Amino acid sequence: MTVNLGEISRRLGIPSEELMKKGILSFVAQEIRLAEWDIADIKERYGASSPRDLQSKIEGREIASHPAWEDLIHWENLENYISRLRAIEEDVKTAA
Repeated sequence: MTVNLGEISRRLGIPSEELMKKGILSFVAQEIRLAEWDIADIKERYGASSPRDLQSKIEGREIASHPAWEDLIHWENLENYISRLRAIEEDVKTAA
């Protein structure tokens, strides 16, 4: 299926640029929300407040290292992803 932005824009009565901008912002917001939910699950699972806290718990043998190491890596990747999404969000919001 090919999406025709111009046709959708016309049917909704919204300029193409505005439609694209709103679509990107909506996508970014949803991705941030999903990543934050994943992080909240990890925090709850291990009772950790930050990746550093989780790492300390693993190294101190307060929790089993498997799958905690994988969750730690996932948490750090999610934080990186959220940072990139927020940068995109800011770029889109400030675009002329």
